[in-house]
Amino acid sequence: MLTAGSLRAPPRALGLAALAAACLTLGALAWLAIAPATTLPAPAGAPQLERMLRHVAVLASEPRPIATGANARARDYIVGQLRGMGLAPLVQKTTVQKSVIQYWGGRHVTLGVVHNILVRIPGNAPGSMQRPALLLAAHYDTGKTTLGAARSGAQVAALLETARVLSSSPARANDIVLLFADGESVGALGAKGFAEQHPWARQVGLALRFDSAGSSGPPVLVDAAGAGSAVLRGVSTAVPGVEGSSMVAGLARLLPDPLRIGPLAGIDAPALLFANTGKRFDAERVLDTPQRLDPAMLGQLGDTMLRLARHFGDASLGRGVHYAHSYFTLPLVGSVRHSAFLSWGLAVLSCVLLVRGYRRALAESDTTVAPLVQGFFGIALILLAARMGLWERREEVIALTQAASHEPVLVFAIMSGCLFVGALYVLRWLAGGVPVFLGAMAWITAVLVGVLLAAPEVAYLLAWPLVAALGAFTALQAAPGSMARLAIVAAGLIPALVLFMPALLDAWTELAPQGLYVPALVVAILMLCFASVLLLVPVGRVAGPALVLVFAGCAALPAPERGASPAPQERVMVEPDRLVYFKDMNSWRAYWLLPPQPLDGWSKSLFPGLAQPVIHVDVFGWHSPRQWYAIAPREDRIAFPEAFLLKNPALASTNAKQTTRQLEFTLRSKNRAPHIELWAAGTKPLRSTVNGRVLTSSEGGWSMSLYGMEDGLLRFTVDAKAEDLLAIVVEERMPGLPTHLLPPGAPPRMPGTGMTISSDVLRFY
Repeated sequence: MLTAGSLRAPPRALGLAALAAACLTLGALAWLAIAPATTLPAPAGAPQLERMLRHVAVLASEPRPIATGANARARDYIVGQLRGMGLAPLVQKTTVQKSVIQYWGGRHVTLGVVHNILVRIPGNAPGSMQRPALLLAAHYDTGKTTLGAARSGAQVAALLETARVLSSSPARANDIVLLFADGESVGALGAKGFAEQHPWARQVGLALRFDSAGSSGPPVLVDAAGAGSAVLRGVSTAVPGVEGSSMVAGLARLLPDPLRIGPLAGIDAPALLFANTGKRFDAERVLDTPQRLDPAMLGQLGDTMLRLARHFGDASLGRGVHYAHSYFTLPLVGSVRHSAFLSWGLAVLSCVLLVRGYRRALAESDTTVAPLVQGFFGIALILLAARMGLWERREEVIALTQAASHEPVLVFAIMSGCLFVGALYVLRWLAGGVPVFLGAMAWITAVLVGVLLAAPEVAYLLAWPLVAALGAFTALQAAPGSMARLAIVAAGLIPALVLFMPALLDAWTELAPQGLYVPALVVAILMLCFASVLLLVPVGRVAGPALVLVFAGCAALPAPERGASPAPQERVMVEPDRLVYFKDMNSWRAYWLLPPQPLDGWSKSLFPGLAQPVIHVDVFGWHSPRQWYAIAPREDRIAFPEAFLLKNPALASTNAKQTTRQLEFTLRSKNRAPHIELWAAGTKPLRSTVNGRVLTSSEGGWSMSLYGMEDGLLRFTVDAKAEDLLAIVVEERMPGLPTHLLPPGAPPRMPGTGMTISSDVLRFY
């Protein structure tokens, strides 16, 4: 059995004392790694919280989707506030196009008219107009079913009051540009319009974007694109103790609705995204109300925004982006940042140390490599068993993600960790400590290479602990005594503890409640792999009983599935109205529609004779979703889409050899609908344009969203195969309902919600 690098047993009392001291040291460092950050005092001249709360109350009185009246009212309010400060805001009105390839292969095109609000606060440095400017960005629009108090309302309020402080205090060295973007909820159209079309975007040296994923908590550095060490160091200087790591940023991209820097990452300058994540919203952000907003979060946001504006307003900024950087926080050290190239260097060093370890182990073995093979594949079997065991317990894990407290999660984690480490000790008994350790490090090295190729900024999480563990193994060869060897083993474990503990906590708290618990489990398993360093210490007689005792103590507690009580579901005081008034040109009828949900007494009177939601084949087809529906009175003041066929070559005599035809039609909304949806059925268009603008140029499924077209005339051309039938479905979508057609007694709903749809179908035979 191989023993290279393992320790000789020290005297019993001395060894136990040294082991206890090492465990206490590691535990203290792990606790420091997950300890919450301290709150900074407000900077001098900080934005006034009372004013910010008033801004939020005005803005969050109703949803403000792009191109709606509520959106225009919010824009007028922001412009009025800026002019009241003596600033000269500009409104960038521009048309923005965005194309997305959907997962089934179709292409969706979004075309919208956005209204961005821009303000430039001049700097006082000589030639400040030629110096790169600082950009502070937020958005003021919302989705259709959210008041947007914490997401957009809070950021706009903080940006307004930051502008007030900056405009009334001595100018900074750099120009500061403020961007209140429109169209964020429909694909960041406003930011895209600024980044691609506005001349100020080519003068920005650093972009700071502010957003929110919840109603409380301090701003966190959620993402950094193109930022080098100087910019990241500046963040730590401006806001000491700011939380955030590149690992959390990488994992957060897995969320269903992740916070992103978006188009601002493409302006050839570093871009940072700050957001708070406490008290997360639901999927539709219905919970994002002024009543739920934590005033402390608003105050912290204003303070952070002002600190960053003052620091980077005087910093030397430069155009251009840097290679991916890793950033994280270490206990007793603070913020650490470095280029991902360093992780590549650490990976190379780890490979060298790993090869050296295997060569030394082979040299010390007699004639067989069986223990090394057993260690390598034994670790693979343990990892496979862990994966299968967690899969079998997935219902329990899902229950833990919804638990109101963390005690059941902690019990489950301790018991699972004891089993994993126990399996390592069993494998050590079969193959030896060194083969098992080298096998674990070999698998982690393979994972590290994969992470470096996919997300290099996240690789620090494995690179530092791996090189420390392998370095400790190498140093054990020349360690002079037992105490020194124990200290080396402890030092080899410290990077894994101080990096993996906060990473595990963040991965669980940020992702698991959203249904993404697998990343946290992967982080936990990788961290447990580093426990193989303990196999180099001959403390099995102590470790074995300790693992059994801890496991038995946890098993004696209530089982996690019985002890984990689901967290209570939050509900808002006033729900959004999900009722739809659907006016259909083809059937010449109108309908009340409602998604599947329990009906109250008033809703039951609106849908008489229906026991459950059904599929309405006549209007929506066999593949439409189930919904509540009822015939509604037709309101003639709501116009049908004004669509005219201009060209359909299939109706005229054509050359028999012609394989394609070009169809033309015009569309105008007499309702001045803020949102129009179109999609093609029956064939896959080959090419399409609107008013000469190319929408698609290759064959594929076709759908389109139009925003802010008002009553302008839109002329479409669609190229399709000559023998295929084609239908273009048009839906004009307007917020609100014809309430005079509803029966009396409707319950109160969120203002500005409910939807009216006017539909038509153009058929090309």
